[in-house]
Amino acid sequence: MYRGLTKLEILGIAIKKEKDAAKFYQDLARRIPNPIIKEKFNSLAKEERKHRAILNAEYKKITGDRPVVPEQWKSAHPEETISGDASIEELLLFAIERERDAQKLYKNGAKTAEGETSRVMFEYLVEFEKGHERTLKAELAFYKKAPLFFEEYEEGIHVGA
Repeated sequence: MYRGLTKLEILGIAIKKEKDAAKFYQDLARRIPNPIIKEKFNSLAKEERKHRAILNAEYKKITGDRPVVPEQWKSAHPEETISGDASIEELLLFAIERERDAQKLYKNGAKTAEGETSRVMFEYLVEFEKGHERTLKAELAFYKKAPLFFEEYEEGIHVGA
């Protein structure tokens, strides 16, 4: 899917994907009444915004301009969308797939990188997205055990010390 793209095209696509991911995690956090779980998704959104800033800086360093998303990537591809009434489990599975997709994009970016700094940036982002995937898999496993912890929240229930 990402073969044959230039480094600038990869950066443009990645910037859009990071923006979309941050919005997705923010929207997911809004759906979760439990503040403990909500904070995890807000934290993922914050990390995705940081990734976008890193990518924006790299794009600007190369071109001196604002990032350009390749035309064919401006609108969401069908595999990058999910129904607004999807279940929490479906949303978590969707997010896991999106994180895997980001890893593929960044691996491709590392292959096209022209210089050590750029290659390391993409490799760093691959590892970060792997961490997001692990986090989401853990959340999915916990959701399957205790869905009410995600879906309901009563004031006065304390977790931890």
